[in-house]
Amino acid sequence: MPVKDEHGNVVFITAEGRDITEKKAQEREIARQREELAQLDELKTRFFAHISHEFRTPLTLMMGPLEDALAQPEELSALDRERLELAHRNSLRLLKLVNPLLDFSRIEAGRIQASYAPTDLASLTADLSSVFRSAIERAEMMLTINCLPLSEPAYVDREMWKKIVLNLVSNAFKFTFKGEIEVRYGKWAMLWN
Repeated sequence: MPVKDEHGNVVFITAEGRDITEKKAQEREIARQREELAQLDELKTRFFAHISHEFRTPLTLMMGPLEDALAQPEELSALDRERLELAHRNSLRLLKLVNPLLDFSRIEAGRIQASYAPTDLASLTADLSSVFRSAIERAEMMLTINCLPLSEPAYVDREMWKKIVLNLVSNAFKFTFKGEIEVRYGKWAMLWN
């Protein structure tokens, strides 16, 4: 820093030194941690892709023979048919749990692109939610759907929206034991009670 006299002339220059070793070490540590987190994220994505693929293959191999056997009803006793139908339903249920893992890994890896289309969100949400009405009413609860029409279509990926709505209403049904399940959305967010 220059030191000036009363006329503004530089008469002396002072130098200041700072030890930034610690600061640089902290910056390197932060960069290392970020790299480590990125690697963990990549490992997680590969794990989900691998595990879902490993589950999906045997499920597909099990479902084929089950479907073949069920397609020949005259060769089955009522008890055998019931057992095969149960195994088939449970295989489908397990496949429905595995497929989102594979979708998740594809999204994380950037291999799935959303396909946005103008959508009547109120109608689509109400239609999807109403699939649960009979099950909810059998459980002596109420399903209320308050999805007012929007002033214009919303641009959403319909398949992803379908998965979101069905998953949320399914979870609401699974964890609600009495009362009401209400499906509604606001201007900026969807709310599930």
